[in-house]
Amino acid sequence: MDELSFKILDALGSGLGSSISISNLKDRAKERSGKATYKNIYEKTQELARNRILNLEKAGKASLASLNFENPAAFDLLSEMELIKKRRFLEKHLELQALLFGIESYFSHGFYFIESISIIRPERNAKLNKAEFLFLLREPLPTGTERNLDSDDDGGQAIQNEIESIYPLMGLLQDRHNLKADFLILRENKFFELLKESDKNALKEMLSDKIAFYSPQAFWLSIKRAMDKGIRIKAESEEFKPGKTSEKDLFYNLNRFGYTEFGEKLQAGANIAIESIITAILLQGNARRKEAIPVILSKAFEDKAGRKPNYRLLAFLCGKYGKLPELLGLLKAFNKIKPFKETETAIRLIEKSSIEEKKADLNALKEKMRLYNAL
Repeated sequence: MDELSFKILDALGSGLGSSISISNLKDRAKERSGKATYKNIYEKTQELARNRILNLEKAGKASLASLNFENPAAFDLLSEMELIKKRRFLEKHLELQALLFGIESYFSHGFYFIESISIIRPERNAKLNKAEFLFLLREPLPTGTERNLDSDDDGGQAIQNEIESIYPLMGLLQDRHNLKADFLILRENKFFELLKESDKNALKEMLSDKIAFYSPQAFWLSIKRAMDKGIRIKAESEEFKPGKTSEKDLFYNLNRFGYTEFGEKLQAGANIAIESIITAILLQGNARRKEAIPVILSKAFEDKAGRKPNYRLLAFLCGKYGKLPELLGLLKAFNKIKPFKETETAIRLIEKSSIEEKKADLNALKEKMRLYNAL
């Protein structure tokens, strides 16, 4: 792949879901990987459009470029782009070569459901001696009886066993390479569910800065399948930081999720996913607010119109920000008060990370849930 094609595909891939003008492509190409001129970018986008790798649409005087997922050749080029990104990243960070090679070696045999693995925000995290990964898993093929693939735990024992097998191997690699490794495992149906959500969530942020280093073509085919389902994918370049959530946004979203507080005037804020709001509450360290977590979890699980909380995303965020012990204690207490199969599974998976819980006040949580009709 020539350098200009790489820069254009990299810019469009990181801005997934957006049509980008040639002028903005030039700016993004310069920002991400050095020199680029309008003339060169213009000529290359025209060539890629003629080869049906890109779509070009007129918007006034500007031409807007987007990836053409209807052309199978585009997936080969996107895969090649990911491998170039991987090679350049590892040339700069030799210390991570063994880690990525270890992941590829461990998971290339005996793991049927792993579709792709991406490393998230690789440059920034490498400087902090940590890594974040996104595992995408294919759905099991139904055999005999119908399965409810909307349920995270109803896809057969084989996929559940495989998910549970990932945890000790990632723990081993983390210890062996002496760095913090956080990882999010999503079945494809849950991946789609988070992609189509209108709320700000961490998954959509991952798409703007990642390298699909393991089976990159499978990653892009997952994106294509999402689009075929009518999901409008929008990568979010600005990372939401739970620890900096404004009081207005916390108050607003707690009300959205069924927990009303007194004292502050309700104002419209940003719609933020429940997993990020729970992480923000834990980072805030307010004991009264922590008691809201079982309430909003209970109401979310009972809400047939909304999506259920994604415990793997929640555990990923709490692990990333050092709040897994508190989350584990809250989930154990919540499960005693109001058991859900999803909560039991989440507790079991978090415990595989050798996390020691920070116990929650069971009686206080029960009283708060009773007060908010969440029992």
